[in-house]
Amino acid sequence: SQSDSLLDLLNLVCVIVGLVFFSLALLTFALCQWSPGVNNVARINLCVSLLLAHLLFLLTQQFLSLIRPHQVLCAVISGVLHFLFLSGFVWMFIEAVLLFICVKNLSQISSKKREVLSSGFLCVIGYTIALVVVAVSVGLLPEGYGSEHCWIKMDKGFIWSFLGPVCVILAVSTFLISHD
Repeated sequence: SQSDSLLDLLNLVCVIVGLVFFSLALLTFALCQWSPGVNNVARINLCVSLLLAHLLFLLTQQFLSLIRPHQVLCAVISGVLHFLFLSGFVWMFIEAVLLFICVKNLSQISSKKREVLSSGFLCVIGYTIALVVVAVSVGLLPEGYGSEHCWIKMDKGFIWSFLGPVCVILAVSTFLISHD
């Protein structure tokens, strides 16, 4: 119908605009270092996760008629989307923790604790948590991936493999922000 095609066009335009702004933010965080003490790792990886997720989403939706007949490919794409969007939320949480530490005047932490918050360690945490959630989800219900739109299937409560971690991350982040 006409409303579906308008909705598809609006979706396309919004995702493309999002890609442009994620790219600009990524360039800004990667190229502009305000001070040596500012750690942009979480922001850069957040932008990378969301940029890749939106790009994959855009390509999947544009070529859905070609992808959909290949159930395994559709399931793999939905698993990768699950991972990328979830890692975006994990990176948002890491940024909230880093802001909490900064606000609490704990930025003057010892060199041993500084190593714990190193870029490499943050990257391991930022991507491993999302990878573990997706791996457990695949292990528990592999047929939960590959809906009609190559996303997580809504039946059997499988959507909670995404919504559950997101709700926990939002709740803990809200707690951190409200207890500064």
